[in-house]
Amino acid sequence: MKNKLLTATSLLVLSLASFSQQKNDTIRIKEGDIDAARRVRRAELNDPIRPSWHLTIAEGTGMPFDPNGAIYKDGVYHLWHLYQDEGRHKWQHVSSIDLFHWRWHSNDLQYRPGDKDEGIFSGNAFLAKDGNVVMAYHGVGSGGNCVAYSNDKELNVWQKPKANPIASPGWDPHMWQYGDTYYQLSGGIPVSEGKPNPPVLYTGKSYKEPMKLVGNFMTNDLPGVDDFEDISCPDFFQLGDKWVLVCISHIRGARYYIGTWDGKQFKPETHHRMNWPGGSFFAPETLLDDKGRRILWAWVLDRKSGVSSGTMSMPRVLSLSKDKKSLNIEPPKEIELLRYNPQVEKPFTLLAGQQIKLKSTSGNSLEMNIVIDPHRAKRFGIKVYCSADGREQTPIIIDLEKKILKIDMSKSSLDKVDYKEFTMIRNPESNMDTQEAPFELKPGEKLNLRIFLDKSTLEVFANGRQCITQLVYPTLKDAVNVQLYTEAEPIKIESLQSWKLFPAMQW
Repeated sequence: MKNKLLTATSLLVLSLASFSQQKNDTIRIKEGDIDAARRVRRAELNDPIRPSWHLTIAEGTGMPFDPNGAIYKDGVYHLWHLYQDEGRHKWQHVSSIDLFHWRWHSNDLQYRPGDKDEGIFSGNAFLAKDGNVVMAYHGVGSGGNCVAYSNDKELNVWQKPKANPIASPGWDPHMWQYGDTYYQLSGGIPVSEGKPNPPVLYTGKSYKEPMKLVGNFMTNDLPGVDDFEDISCPDFFQLGDKWVLVCISHIRGARYYIGTWDGKQFKPETHHRMNWPGGSFFAPETLLDDKGRRILWAWVLDRKSGVSSGTMSMPRVLSLSKDKKSLNIEPPKEIELLRYNPQVEKPFTLLAGQQIKLKSTSGNSLEMNIVIDPHRAKRFGIKVYCSADGREQTPIIIDLEKKILKIDMSKSSLDKVDYKEFTMIRNPESNMDTQEAPFELKPGEKLNLRIFLDKSTLEVFANGRQCITQLVYPTLKDAVNVQLYTEAEPIKIESLQSWKLFPAMQW
């Protein structure tokens, strides 16, 4: 017994010494470190596909790169993301005051010797009634969901209760507090583990003590949701008099439900996608800021990696539509902080079958705001990332007859990548050349496109109620031109403004 105690004590001392050494290594610069850092930064600056104003991982690979723990506190937007280090999943902390310029923090939310969890997987953050910020997360190896809490002003120092895991069994959790009760939605097990289980609800009077399993979180599924779709990376919040569940299915990507919540079960009434076959929008995470805005990020899944990989979507502002059956999706006003070199194209009419290259608008780090009166036209669009010879181009297509907004990737790059259905492939041979999102104009309504380019990242907002994200990888240096076209009927371009977007990332 004495020998076992000595062995256990020795192992603990070694673990603590190793941890102490890791902490020292973060503040001690060794020979060669500065030259190595400079090489990495130069490589990042010269990487032709690395985004310059989207939030992008500092270095290395971000697999996985789920955003987590988003919370607004004391004038600061805080966000964490998953990364893998030394064989463990950890969370990296970043913060911003304007949604685009980010500061990296030292990482204190990770495995410590003696923790029941061997790693930290997806979850969320919320403000508890005692004033602490609480993180709920899936504790890898713990068999359930755990929490950590902090009263540190910059949210750099975290503690974990002895009761972890507080909800077991469990998967990706979303936790919140209302009145004297704490609620936890525990996501369904993904399809990789077998047939997905329904998400369940836990409740408790303390976030530091075990929670009680209540039952299924949702009353029913909806038409258009396949039986192999799980509910992971959930985020549950109120908008007006409705409740919204934003989540993923691993096979389809991001999506949302709108419905009602009675304190016991969520009753979904409508369901919509935020990602479609061939798309790259995954693991959504939201927060509520001091302006009352519900802001969402998602991981833009890489199809091709440069110096590093792991990029967030630009933040999206969500609101409830007038009929309360869908979400309005718009870019935040803060994007204007990055604008420079404004250009205005004079209004013009594009004749049937005509295509023109814009004179003043070009680039691969660009914002465009376009208003089009389609008249009787059924199919028209705008091409971005166009080379002079047309070998590379990415059309953004509006098909009013089919009621879709489409991005065509078939000629986006001479170095083609595979656009599979998503991360967990049911049909390995099913390559996609397009991504199509549902979209239609109301009678007499004009089209307003806000298009954002950031090297390999393309995001298109249509009339404030649809958004589609895609990754494309042009190889030609002159693939910076913009063209407008229409097919069988003329269209009128009533206004077209553009701005270059200044890099927000340091490297």
